[in-house]
Amino acid sequence: ESAPRSTEDVDSDLEKLYRRGKQFYVVGNIELAIRHYREALRSDPDHKASKADYKKLKKLQRAMAEAESKLPRTVEGGRKVQLEQRENAETALKYLDEALAVAPPAVYRAELFAHLCKCHTTLKNGDKATHSCAEHKRLDGGSTGSRLYMAEAHILNEQFDAASGEYHSILETDENHRESREGLQLIEKLKRRAGQVDYYKILGIGRSATEKELKRAYHKMAVQYHPDKYAAKSEADAAEADKKFKEIARAYEVLGDEELRRKYDLGEDPDEQQQGGGQRGGNFRPMHHGGQRVHVHFG
Repeated sequence: ESAPRSTEDVDSDLEKLYRRGKQFYVVGNIELAIRHYREALRSDPDHKASKADYKKLKKLQRAMAEAESKLPRTVEGGRKVQLEQRENAETALKYLDEALAVAPPAVYRAELFAHLCKCHTTLKNGDKATHSCAEHKRLDGGSTGSRLYMAEAHILNEQFDAASGEYHSILETDENHRESREGLQLIEKLKRRAGQVDYYKILGIGRSATEKELKRAYHKMAVQYHPDKYAAKSEADAAEADKKFKEIARAYEVLGDEELRRKYDLGEDPDEQQQGGGQRGGNFRPMHHGGQRVHVHFG
């Protein structure tokens, strides 16, 4: 018969299991780390270090899995799809915060900040997108993927030169990189549009405004500048109000149309789209929402 194992031998094996689990945890292999911690806890359910790390790792694993299931996807679709993407991004942010609260090693933080970057960019949270994308780029060693994310954040904040710099850095190592070339083309379109009318600014809303927020802003502005309110005013005031009212109507015509808004956000000229066969221009009816007339009360 073999001699019974000493307490020192058992403790030594426990420490080995714990250290191996810790090593796998640090390099990003969650499954193997959990397996080693479980084996250690089967030998000694009260092993404090294994128990603490096991709980931490399970929490991290769950939060990352939940976040990844809700990450925004690159899909085509109308406002309904976009709203779903935004809702998913909001949910993912909560789980990402939970994961970061565990204070995981750098290998996990690089991925978590990439997800944060994508969510904040989707939600058009300019400052938060810049911060999370920059942190991902730092943790990921300035990889191509991290530079693409960083460029998108810069574009969101209309920092076109900084975005161009990211794309050019990628092209220095891969001159045929398609996404970088497309990104530079988008920047040129947006720069040309910078000197043109800003429909979002006219309505006083951000680029992430929902359909409901858009309608509310349009209604408020249209009531404020409706020509009927200026009928008894001076000719100059009435003319200025009429001009403003038409600008508001045009802004809503573009932003209230899913396809026109999508193209406008991509830096394309909505007037060119309509000249190419669009039919909304002559049929637009101000102060109507979804086929229902909006009754304007001037108080």
